[in-house]
This record gives sequence, structure tokens and C-alpha cells, in this order.
Amino acid sequence: MPDHDVAALADIGTIRQVEVDGEPVLLFRDSDGVHAVGGTCPHAGAPLIEGVRHGHRIVCPWHKATFCLRTGALLEPPAVDSLPRYDVRVEAGRVLLSQPDQTREQPAADSRCFVIAGGGAAGAMAAQTLRQEGFGGRIVILDHENRVPYDRTTLSKYFLSGQQGSEKSPLQSQSFYRRQRIERKTAEITRVDAAERRIVCADGSIFNYDAALLATGGEPKRPPIAGAKALFLLRSRADADAILARAERSERAVVLGASFIGMEVAASLRERGLDVTVVAQDKAPFDKQLGTLIGGVFTRLHESRGVQFRLGQEIAALPDSGVALKSGEKLHADLVVAGFGVRPLTDYADGVDRNDDGSITVDATLQAADNLFAAGDITRFPLRGDGKPIRVEHWRVAQQQGRVAALNMLGRGVRYDAVPVFWTIQYLKRLDYIGHATEWDDIVVHGDLEKPEFLAYYVKDGRVAAAVGLDRDRDTAALVELFEKQRDWTPDALGANPASVLEQNG
Repeated sequence: MPDHDVAALADIGTIRQVEVDGEPVLLFRDSDGVHAVGGTCPHAGAPLIEGVRHGHRIVCPWHKATFCLRTGALLEPPAVDSLPRYDVRVEAGRVLLSQPDQTREQPAADSRCFVIAGGGAAGAMAAQTLRQEGFGGRIVILDHENRVPYDRTTLSKYFLSGQQGSEKSPLQSQSFYRRQRIERKTAEITRVDAAERRIVCADGSIFNYDAALLATGGEPKRPPIAGAKALFLLRSRADADAILARAERSERAVVLGASFIGMEVAASLRERGLDVTVVAQDKAPFDKQLGTLIGGVFTRLHESRGVQFRLGQEIAALPDSGVALKSGEKLHADLVVAGFGVRPLTDYADGVDRNDDGSITVDATLQAADNLFAAGDITRFPLRGDGKPIRVEHWRVAQQQGRVAALNMLGRGVRYDAVPVFWTIQYLKRLDYIGHATEWDDIVVHGDLEKPEFLAYYVKDGRVAAAVGLDRDRDTAALVELFEKQRDWTPDALGANPASVLEQNG
């Protein structure tokens, strides 16, 4: 690529956006000089200039992927690709950019075999990380779905509504896995023997490993009530295809459970034009995670779009005509979808510490047994590396853990101590959740819950344990960095504008 004259050196403060061949490029100036990287997040196309900068890090305003402004390297998911980097020269006070040589050294030959059980967020990220970090041995992904790893979060948010989400899915192409020599095999795992370092599959195939990662995720919970076999669950693309096929010939739908999956499905089916009723025992959507005050925002949001609720209600049975409630009311429906969370798929695991819910206990390095690691929905891990063991079902967390597990399969000894982050999108309004709070003394709100547009801090013993933001992209991006920087923020210290607080804290 020939040189592109993009700016005067004197006009660059710390960060500035320019264009190269019509594409946004970020110029970043620090004590080492001027650096140039792509200005569009490769995950969903967000303009990174609208995110927040913290030192040499820039956080995407939409889904909080984080990149290095010096090299373009991906630092935190949900993106799976780094930013393009440009060579920079300064001549006569002008900044000139050119495309660098993209040739990469091939990893050294390695006789080891690493096996990854599960091709979801954690497994796909682990395989990719192993190659990026120079592992030259054999990598095998075993997964029950015969699909290239894809972004499962788009199924409830966009696929069912008929909209086209901008997130990159599949995560990588088939040709990527061929080029990287990552083997993908469709298989049902029947046994993982931690002592013998062996994985056995239903078809009789056996894989002996030098290191392995368990990332098999979970299966949706089916309620123990009469008629439950007839309802639809959502976990995979096949599940989404089945729901969509029924939705296309349906007029009325009932969603059981006011979880994030349930409410995203409700929004998608309503946007498709179905009459939708949500049934839940809770007082409000996401009551356990967000509380009634914030959950009520989503009740009103859905009601304004025509969704009806039956909250504080229990299900008696699921007759062919719809849903029967214990109150005696019968809800007629052509389609019934349940969202009651997932059960970790770990029945195959021998020689690891499994909990009553099926999850696998890991240490701060995500190790479950000698040379055996676990990541994603199946893990119970210490919060922030040294806190109370928790299990969360977040896409970004699974990707982060897949990456850390891969590094530790290579013997790096890296701790998983990241702040949990997740998001939900309903009717094009995005809520971001940062941190982890199971109980709180107070919720401090900045903004308007009726609009709705706000930040809310979940406070325990005077400290902010978690925060949520609705349509506050830069502030929630800043909170991710602030929480990583410090654990004991007070609500007054964070205030109504965390983006400004981040700027003040370097």
C-alpha cells in the first residue's frame, strides 16, 4: 500500500480519527511516538472513537471489546479479531501511513495434542488463542453441533425477530480453521478420564491429550410439569430454527420465565408480530439479577410494545392449547417457549470436582485437574481470582475464560480475575451489566427510569458491587475499566458520569 498522508503531527493530541481509503483509522500518540490502528470494532462495527480510552487501551462503546492502541491487539472479547495496524512515518511534520507486512512466522513443530470439548464461545476462543500464542501441535475441537462456531447471543436477540444483527457470526470461517490446522470433529463425548488424560466419544473414538479444556456449556432446563415436552427451548441454532418455523405459522405466543433469554425471545416474537404473554413467578423481569426497581423498567418497556405479563404466577400444566396457570387462568397459544436457565453438561467428567448443580470447580487459573481446564457455563470459579466461587452464564466471560485457559494449557500460569460483563438488547435498547452482585443494601440511580436512560449502582456495605446502564454506552465502557482498576468504588466517587472519572484517573 502506498503512503497515505493523513494528518499534521501538530494536530494530534492523544487520539484522533482519520480516514484511509474511506475507512476510519485511529491515530494514538504517546511517549513512544504515533501509532495507527483500525477505527471500527470487528465484532459488530461500532465506531471506536465513541468508546473510551484508558492509557493505551480503548473500549468499544457497544459490547465492551477492548484493544491496544499501540498494536491493535485484541485485549478483551467479545470481538475475536484484532484491529488492523498501520506502519507510521513522520516526515516534515506530516503523519504518513502504510500497510505493514502481514507475513507471520509458522509455529515450531510440536508433538503434543490439545483437545477442546465444546465449540462454543470458550472453546472457539481457546483454539484460536493457542495458535496465536505459537502452539504448533495438534488442536482438536469436539462438539455435538456440526457447525462452525457461531455467536449464540444473536439467536434470541435478532434471529427470531427476522432482523439482521451486526455481530460477526460465525466467529471465524471454515477456511480459518483449515489455515490454522484446527480440527473440528462432530462428536458426543461420553467420558473424560482426568487420570488417564483420555476422552471417549459415543462412536468409539478415543482422544488422548496432553492438555484439555472442558467447555461443553449447558442444556436448557425443562420444567417438571405436565406437557413440558411440547414446549420449545432455545440454546442452539437448531432450536432457533424450530421456534422460527412454528412462529411463522403462529399468532399467539407464551414465554415462560422472565430471564434474559426469555425476555429477548419475547421482544423478538413481538417484533415479528405475534401476540406475546410472559409468565413468571418473579415480581419483575430479571428480578434476581437486577431487582424489582430496575426489572420494572423492562416490564414497562415490553408493555409499551404490547406484551402482556402474568407475574407472580405458577404454571399448572401445558395443554395442547397453551398454558394453564395455578390461578385457574388458561392462556391460549400456538407457541410456548421456556427460558429457565441451563444445566451444566458435565455428566461425562471423571476425576474432577463436580458440584450439586453439575458445575465443575476450578481454581483461579481455571484448572480442574492435572492438565485439565474448564471454562464457560460449566465452571464455578473464584470471583476476581480470589473471591467467593460463582457460576455465571455470560458469553463474554466464556470467551475470556477460553482465552485464559488456553494460555494456561501452555503453562503460562495466568489468573482469571476479570470483571464479569454482559449485555442484553431488547427493542434496540441495550442494557450493560458490569460486576457481580447477589445482594445489595441500596440501588443508586442516575438518570430517568421512565425514559428509560440511566445508570444504577448496586451498593453493598457502602461499596459498588455492580452497575447497570441503559443507553449509556460510554459510561458503561468506562465502568468496565474503572472496575478493573479498583474494587472498592463508592457510588459518590463514580457519580453520574463515570467516563469523566476514568479520564481523571488516567
